[in-house]
Amino acid sequence: MKCYTTNKDGVFICTEKTLEKDERIEMNLIKAYPEVRYQEVLGMGGALTEAAAYTYSRMSDEKKKELIGLYFGEKGNRYNFCRTHVQSCDFALGNYAYVEDQDDSELKTFSIERDKQYIIPFIHEAQKKEKDLCFLASPWSPPAFMKTNGDMNHGGKLKKEYYGMWAKMVARYVSEYEKEGIKISRLTVQNEPNATQTWDSCLFTGSEEQEYVCNYLRAALDQEGHNDVKINVWDHNKERVLDRALESLSTEEAEKKIDGIAFHWYTGDHFEALAEVRNRFPEKELIFTEGCVEYSRFASDNQVAHAEMYAHDILGNFNAGMNAYLDWNIYLDELGGPNHVKNYCDAPVMCDTKNDTIDVKLSYYYIGHFSRFIKRGAKRMLVSRFTSKVEACGFVNPDGEKIMILLNCTDDTQAFTFCESGMKCDMEIPAHSIQTLCW
Repeated sequence: MKCYTTNKDGVFICTEKTLEKDERIEMNLIKAYPEVRYQEVLGMGGALTEAAAYTYSRMSDEKKKELIGLYFGEKGNRYNFCRTHVQSCDFALGNYAYVEDQDDSELKTFSIERDKQYIIPFIHEAQKKEKDLCFLASPWSPPAFMKTNGDMNHGGKLKKEYYGMWAKMVARYVSEYEKEGIKISRLTVQNEPNATQTWDSCLFTGSEEQEYVCNYLRAALDQEGHNDVKINVWDHNKERVLDRALESLSTEEAEKKIDGIAFHWYTGDHFEALAEVRNRFPEKELIFTEGCVEYSRFASDNQVAHAEMYAHDILGNFNAGMNAYLDWNIYLDELGGPNHVKNYCDAPVMCDTKNDTIDVKLSYYYIGHFSRFIKRGAKRMLVSRFTSKVEACGFVNPDGEKIMILLNCTDDTQAFTFCESGMKCDMEIPAHSIQTLCW
């Protein structure tokens, strides 16, 4: 068995462990049950925003190659599932829409030329390293003329008379990206539909999301030949994930046309609510679509705490039934942007575009303890722990390889005995460390 350990003193330090026969020991056990399996993993990755793409574009050719290699391909974090945005988001260089003419109901002026400047070339570079890269896309706001406040920013709602036109625009976006060799396999209805933000935002209730999907978006996608594109609702924080799932999936038609629930982390764990969504809707996808270290809430650069925040959330979400994990911006510049309303934040890889240097944060390696080892199609397995001082989850990969990820956020080394199928190994996980076991 291989054991990979990362902490502030070293990353992916590999040691070999020998499994011995289990002599009926009872104490300090962390047990794997690979025969007990749960949800399938769709993939892991992050967001390819205009901000990330623009930051990438400002680096030297040598650094660009390094940046792509950090996330994509066998030597990096092996991202295989990423998010991008429909029209602008806060991590864009400014507000923009694919149609600006309110009378253009036939979408004759529809254009993704803005995306061709930075986002699409950036995605193409990632695809060179990861041929099977999947994409989920989220709108932050419809065009200003479609909204009750006449503004892409500051919330507002999509006017009912524009539900059909907006759905056709989103379907057209999928078609145009497909022409560029980018297959959008999943959409969310709206990023953070419960928040009025100073940046691109739009409010939807759960019943409005249901109406929009059932009466407009699903039909628009099907008419464009995108019957296989899956639709997710909510795309906001976990404290309301159960409430919104129950509201949006309250009819038989909605159950058929809504494929999953997307969620963020900004209001805390709420793993119990997520687990109940999995329990109530076992066939639906649960996709984590956004989380980051916000400068507005986390002023200090405590890399250990930030890395542990990521790993704790990923572990808890997987154990609650999550199918895929998508981090926010994969790169940002020296300010934590660009962001057109200065809503700056951290990213696992930060770029100093003035000095052409790269800062790889500890959180990047903690995420890698999952993304480098859990393969698409893996099934989560049962893991039973003797203590809450060590967090854990486990997976069986499609090729039969077994994976367990362990996290120790305490100030002390934690000793334990790993057990599986009548075999054991006495082990330790150092203070403030993450480990991945492979056997």
